[in-house]
Amino acid sequence: MPTVPPNAPRFPIQLRFSDIDSYGHVNNVTYLGYLETARVLLQLLRPELPAPAGGEPGATLRELAGTDNQTLVGRQEIEYRVPLEFRTEPVHVGVWVTRIGNSSFDLGYAVVDQDQTGTVHALGASTMVLAAAATGRPVPLPDGYRAALQRWAGPPVPFRSSTQAAGAGREASQ
Repeated sequence: MPTVPPNAPRFPIQLRFSDIDSYGHVNNVTYLGYLETARVLLQLLRPELPAPAGGEPGATLRELAGTDNQTLVGRQEIEYRVPLEFRTEPVHVGVWVTRIGNSSFDLGYAVVDQDQTGTVHALGASTMVLAAAATGRPVPLPDGYRAALQRWAGPPVPFRSSTQAAGAGREASQ
């Protein structure tokens, strides 16, 4: 089963030598930058949707959010799978929507080699909150924004089982 859903946008990310740490692989913090880049590029996509009432056809996801709103990161999680060493070919970040709420939504990410069945270097998840720029308070997702997010809907991020980790913790404490 592919890690990145087929409807998920995939963005190539060029590695920089400065991404590499003293162990010879991409530093763990750098992966969050890769997820951020994919998230920003997703906001710039123009989903093929009918124009919302009063809206412009072909609006970007950012435009669909409304000019008085901003999309903020509420939470992030990342799981490292296989170290990524410096190379000249880009790594790809697939990004998809795993949940849509009233004023927030969750994104899933996979940092993978170009081939759909290639190496998965990391998995990630973010909770994004749409907030009024003036107050920072959450606001409901506009209908057009919600419809655009739905186009990229996919399954939950296939993190390793958290129940296994919880069970290992219980056994260690007994």
